[in-house]
Amino acid sequence: MLGRLKIIIFTIALLLAISHAQSHAEISRIRLLFVGDIMAHQQQLDAAKRKDSWDFSPQFRRIRPLIENAFLIGNLETTFAGTLQNGRKLSYTGYPMFNTPDSLADNLKDLDFDLLTLANNHIFDKGSDGAKRTTEILDSCDIPWLGLKIENSQTSRDAAILEHDGFKLAFINYTYGSNIFPRNYPESSDVKLNIISDDVIQNSIISAKNLSADIITACFHWGYEYHYKPNTQQKHTAEIAFESGANLIIGTHPHVLQPVEIISDDAGNFKSVAWSLGNFVSFQRTLPRERTCILAAEFEKNDSGFTRLTRISIAPLYVHAPGQKRTEIIYAGSYEPMLDTLDFSGISKQKLRQIRQIGNVILEFMGAKLDDVDDFGFYTLWSEENPDELPISRRKTPK
Repeated sequence: MLGRLKIIIFTIALLLAISHAQSHAEISRIRLLFVGDIMAHQQQLDAAKRKDSWDFSPQFRRIRPLIENAFLIGNLETTFAGTLQNGRKLSYTGYPMFNTPDSLADNLKDLDFDLLTLANNHIFDKGSDGAKRTTEILDSCDIPWLGLKIENSQTSRDAAILEHDGFKLAFINYTYGSNIFPRNYPESSDVKLNIISDDVIQNSIISAKNLSADIITACFHWGYEYHYKPNTQQKHTAEIAFESGANLIIGTHPHVLQPVEIISDDAGNFKSVAWSLGNFVSFQRTLPRERTCILAAEFEKNDSGFTRLTRISIAPLYVHAPGQKRTEIIYAGSYEPMLDTLDFSGISKQKLRQIRQIGNVILEFMGAKLDDVDDFGFYTLWSEENPDELPISRRKTPK
């Protein structure tokens, strides 16, 4: 009897010890923020012009609190080609052949961008030399980039690995092509553009796995411009990426929002694809190209290294063009504590009401929960707490 009692006491003590250890298990958390196309149309250049310089920071000043304290990624859809190329003078230009002053890179660094993707249809607007100089300017600002292979560069064509908050993050970045040579990939002997294909996606993700990445994110420049739904090729590419092991897919290029979807693999692990995040900043004024969002993807990792997706959320944004003379990105949500931290000076109450209405349209189109908003002002699309509640669009378009 005494022996049985000792066994029971030992078993209870063991269970309590296990429970105590589990309650104190090391849980790491990370929050990744993604924005869409960073563009610089002529009106933006004009607004940024100073006497002897350019300053793009006013375009971002109203949303700074939204992008703090997180890992921030965006698609740079312009070039820093400079004003002299092979003895030929270049001008700073907007659409259709983008060339932006280097100071935009400084402004993006000041916003704490942690990674910029370059595989898009405009990166060769000023040729391979312009693309190469773009990478050099980003290097000088200490902003990691991805999407090109530059000879003798440390940036891999296959996968970029960055570490943040105890996580090893892998990113791959590919585009459908380039505007300059749509049939002949615009490659020189030392500059190569990452082009979407099944094989390279599979190989890139395998490379990321071999580097023991905790989270693998595939950034694709794809789809039809101004379409609100993914096309067949987007769906095929996403399927290849997920089957190969990607945890998250972020899309750009359509210049308008497309929905976010949540899937689960055979092991019950949840993954997400944002088909298009639209324009982060631009001077495209036709509806709904001025409607966008910041997407937040949250992950947790336990002390054994297992990482899982826990939440996908968005902050609705509106790209305002007061007087059609400048561009400002404005938070379009209605979360009062966040509104109190943002600068809305100079915007009329009527315009702010209109922006809030636009924000609701964005949230409804993306399938967000209007009553589930976090302290950062981001509205839940999906969370592991209610995994079966998937984001379902309540509108056909983001107009």
